[in-house]
Amino acid sequence: MPAESWIAPDDVPALAVEATALIDATLRRLPEADRVAFWASVRKCYNTPYNDPKPRALPRVQMPESSKFSESSEATGPAPTESATLSALAAPALASVMAALPGVFSAEPHAA
Repeated sequence: MPAESWIAPDDVPALAVEATALIDATLRRLPEADRVAFWASVRKCYNTPYNDPKPRALPRVQMPESSKFSESSEATGPAPTESATLSALAAPALASVMAALPGVFSAEPHAA
């Protein structure tokens, strides 16, 4: 539903010319490049739709045939074996940090 306007459609071009002249008079104190940038930003603002544009399809990257893995590649090596958990591997390193900085990491009774 269009908003109600007190401006008659026939008056719009004359009012636009008058408003542009008033704005240009105010912008005269600026260099030409700044005035051009101002009007470019106004045109961009008023020509930008209110809704976000539909997303564009992203280009697909084409992999050359020589870089693709074949069925008999080394990437399909033997199945991984059971290994130690991350916490078991990190425990010695964490203990050494805690020992090096005894006052920084205080014991928390609720975490025991």
